[in-house]
Amino acid sequence: MCNKEEKELGTTAIKRIDKSNVSGLSKSKKELLEKHMGSASANIDLNKIREWWKYENN
Repeated sequence: MCNKEEKELGTTAIKRIDKSNVSGLSKSKKELLEKHMGSASANIDLNKIREWWKYENN
């Protein structure tokens, strides 16, 4: 698996990920994602959630 140079350096070959059969997001899905990025349906106080989780849930 390793060639002589890799053995001397103590490294291994980088295995590439095959992306040929992955199509990614369609144009409509990209538009939908961009539309909803960064939007929140309600104001959330993370400090209150942390306190609730820390004291009431345990």
